[in-house]
Amino acid sequence: MTQATRARLKPNAIISPIDRPLFDKASIMGRSRRIDTSAEVWQIGETEPVSLNWSALSRFPELLVSEIKYALEFFLEKMSPNTVANFFEILKRLCKSIDEWEDEPSLAQQLSEFVFDFIVSNRNRDDETHLNNLRHWYLRSYHLGLTLFERKTCQVLSKLSFKGNHKGLDVMVYMEGRSPLRSDEMTLLRKSLYECRQRVTPYHPIFPKLVATWLFVVLGVRPKQLLLLMTADFSVNVDEDTGNKTYLLNVPSVKKRHMLPRTQFKSRILPVFLGEMIEQLISVTYGDLFSSQLMAGNEEQLLFIGKNDNGRRNRQATFERFEASPGYSFFHNSPSDVIAFIDEWRVSKGLPALDLKLTPRRLRKTFATHAALMGTPAIALMELLDHEDLQHIMVYYQLGVNFALRVDAVYKKYFSDHLAFFEGKITLKELVKRKNINTVFGPDSLKKLVGIGLCAKGSPCSLQPPYSCYGCNKFEASNDISVHQEVLMAMQNEVREKFGDDAPPGFYTVPHINACNELVRRLEVDHE
Repeated sequence: MTQATRARLKPNAIISPIDRPLFDKASIMGRSRRIDTSAEVWQIGETEPVSLNWSALSRFPELLVSEIKYALEFFLEKMSPNTVANFFEILKRLCKSIDEWEDEPSLAQQLSEFVFDFIVSNRNRDDETHLNNLRHWYLRSYHLGLTLFERKTCQVLSKLSFKGNHKGLDVMVYMEGRSPLRSDEMTLLRKSLYECRQRVTPYHPIFPKLVATWLFVVLGVRPKQLLLLMTADFSVNVDEDTGNKTYLLNVPSVKKRHMLPRTQFKSRILPVFLGEMIEQLISVTYGDLFSSQLMAGNEEQLLFIGKNDNGRRNRQATFERFEASPGYSFFHNSPSDVIAFIDEWRVSKGLPALDLKLTPRRLRKTFATHAALMGTPAIALMELLDHEDLQHIMVYYQLGVNFALRVDAVYKKYFSDHLAFFEGKITLKELVKRKNINTVFGPDSLKKLVGIGLCAKGSPCSLQPPYSCYGCNKFEASNDISVHQEVLMAMQNEVREKFGDDAPPGFYTVPHINACNELVRRLEVDHE
C-alpha cells in the first residue's frame, strides 16, 4: 500500500459496521482479470499459479470466513497475488492456533483475543513481517466496515511496534554463503561462466540456465523479471558502416505498487557476448523467428520457455501467454544448477570445485555492492535495482561510509604529524624533528618505503598521502616497480588487518588501491 493509503488507516476513526450477506459471489474483479470465486479454491495468479484454498480456514466460523473473503476481495483489486497470498498464509497460521470458538463472549471479542494471543506467542526478535501483515489485515477489515472487527482492537494494534526484516545485514556483516561475493570470488565466477559457455552449445539443456545466470550477474535482476521477459523486449542494433551489433533488453518492473505486470520497463545495455547468447537462445527456441522481420510484433513469445508438458495447464495458470514459462523455480535454481554443472566438469578434470553457493538474491546484492563502490549515484542504482525509493539501497552506500570512517581512524593515528604540516599547523623543521622526512607518509608497514616519486604541488597538500598520491595528477611516480609493488602489498595488508580475510567485496578496489595497481601494471608492461 502507498503511504497515502496507510495514512487513511487511522485507528481512532469511527467506522459504522455494514451488514453484508454471507459471501456468495461467483466471481470478483482482480486488478487484471476476473477471478472465479464459486469454488473452494481461488486461482488468483497473474503470471504464475497462486491459489487460495479456503478449506485451510475450516476452523473459522462461517461469518468470519465470509468477512475475510470481503477483505481479500478489496486486496485483490489493488495488490499483487503474492502479497494477497501472504495475508492468507498468516490467517492460516492464526486458524491453526485456535482450539475452538465459544458461544460467549461475542465472536468479535473472541477474534480480538485470539489475534492478541497469536501475536504474543509469535514475537520474534529478528523478523515480524507476518505479524505486521496480520495487523494490516485487521485494520483494513475494520475500515471496510466489517462487523467482526473492533475499534479498540485497532487502537491497540496500531501502538504495537513490530520488527521488520533486517535488510542488508548480510551486506554489512559477512555471512558465509549469503553476503555479496568477494572480488576474488566474483573474478573466479566470471571466468568459470566464460569457460562453461565455451563447452556447451545453445542446444544443451544447461544453456538457458547459463543465460539466466549471466543476467543475474550483469543486471542484478530478480527471477520474476526474467519470467516476464518477452522476445520483443530484446532488441539488436546493427551499425550499417561497421556491421557491429549492440544489444538492449527492456527489463520489466515488478516492484512498482498498484501496477500490472509488464506496464513499466527499464532499458539495459547488454555486453556483446550476452546479447549473442540471448540471440542464440531465441533462435534455438523459435527457429527462424528471430531472423525474420516479424520479431517486433511477436511480444506474446516468451524469452525463456519450459518444456511443453510442464503441468502448468493442469494447475490453471491465469495468463495463457505465461503457460509455457518454466516457472519461478527454474530461475531461482539456475545459478546453483550452473555451478553444479561446472563443478562436475572441474572434478572430472582433476580440478578443485568452485564450491560457491549462488542464488539470484546473492548475485543481486553483489551487483549492487560493486555498483555502489564504483561510484554509481544512488538515484541511478535505485532505478537499476527496480526500487521505488532510496530507503532500500542506502545499505550499499553505508558499507562505503563505514570503510571510510575506519580508514580515517588509521589516518589520524599514523598521519597526524604529516597532515598538521600539510595544513600549515607546524613547520617543516618541527616535522623533521618528529619524523624521518625520508620516509613515505603512511602507517608502519609503509614508513620504510622510500622513492615512490615526487610531488609537483607547490602548496601544502590537503589530501592524505600516500593513498591519495597514486590518484593525484600532481604525483610524479618513480619507475622503480619494486617500490610500488611493496606499497600495493602494504595497502592490501592494511585492509586485511582492519577487516580480516573475509573483507566484503570492493575493499581491495577502492580508488587508491586501484590507482596503485594500475601504475604497477603499466610499469610491468614497460619493463617487458
